Amino acid sequence: MKLFMASVNYKNNSLSQREKLSFTSEKIEDICGNICALNDICGCVIISTCNRTEIYITSESLNENNADKILLKYSGVDDFDGFFEKKENNEAVRYIMQLACGLKSQIVGEEQIVSQINSAIEISRKNGAGNSVLNTLFRIAVSAGKYTITNAKAGNNHLSASYKAVELLIKRYGNIKGKKCVIIGNGKMGQIAQRLLIKKGCYVFVTLRSYKNGNNEIVKGCKAIKYNERYDYINGADFIVSATKSPHYTLTYDRLKCIKNIPEIIIDLAVPRDVEPEISSICQCINIDELGFKESSNSGRFLKVYNIAEKFSGDFFQWENYMMSLNGIESLKDIISKRIIKGEIKYENEKNVEKIIENVVGKTVDTILGSMKEYVCPEMINKAKKKIEERARL
Repeated sequence: MKLFMASVNYKNNSLSQREKLSFTSEKIEDICGNICALNDICGCVIISTCNRTEIYITSESLNENNADKILLKYSGVDDFDGFFEKKENNEAVRYIMQLACGLKSQIVGEEQIVSQINSAIEISRKNGAGNSVLNTLFRIAVSAGKYTITNAKAGNNHLSASYKAVELLIKRYGNIKGKKCVIIGNGKMGQIAQRLLIKKGCYVFVTLRSYKNGNNEIVKGCKAIKYNERYDYINGADFIVSATKSPHYTLTYDRLKCIKNIPEIIIDLAVPRDVEPEISSICQCINIDELGFKESSNSGRFLKVYNIAEKFSGDFFQWENYMMSLNGIESLKDIISKRIIKGEIKYENEKNVEKIIENVVGKTVDTILGSMKEYVCPEMINKAKKKIEERARL
């Protein structure tokens, strides 16, 4: 089974390019289903976040990494002229482990990516696009991410774009206590921003949609407002934080310019962007790529997280080696059974004895090799099989 990955991310593409490949969960379901209907594809997972859109596919027959072309074709995107980072097999495994640990994020050790990876494989499974390789790969990746969060945190900092946004506001104002803020969006990033701003003493207003399935739980101390009344509360606000999954602008130039007291700063944490670009002509607009994330790859924490990712990559390789050895193990059991059965001892009920021997040998081989998975690989099994065949002259 071959593993292919293609990634569009903040390191190799501008925000305007990433927006073209930003998909909702519903869109991802359709894409995965269509791709897995292809004869050459065994499984498919798509991750789509603010910083990246990535596709992982497995195949028995593909000879070239065309994951990027497959994604573009079945997502219906024909105007993308950005760059795909592509990995195969072991390199793709190491990539997703590093991704889950936060090494590929703008903030090293970022926590949100773990739940995003978990959601991606859940969507894949739900639509019949998962398989044993992808399910195991993503399960181990999620474990790697959780281990990193527990064992390699950067102090007590919130490792998220929302934290950087609040940090930027504090740097700008010095003290934001008593400032009025409107947060558009009540998802994970919006709720992190709520908690941080309330803790700093801000007056926080949060927009809520009216639909029944929306998340209507806001952080204690914030005031909920109707989404369609947001401009009324924006009038006189000091700053705005917008973080939604809306395919449309939450703030438009024509509406905002009519407000008497326009906020000084708008921070847009969404991809695709929530804030219409023209708004930057009437106030300061900061998007997710402009928050100033930076951590040296030579820092002690970076190296610690890198080693965690390597350890969990090894866990997957161990599982993969064992799974690839299963056919050889079955052949090994058969050969050993035949060698024993071929002995000179005769029995009254020979067929029954052969069955007993096969069962005993099978359980013995399973027990022995199953206890040494870290050493088992197809090459080792094939060598053992060849030697036994030669000695038994089977």
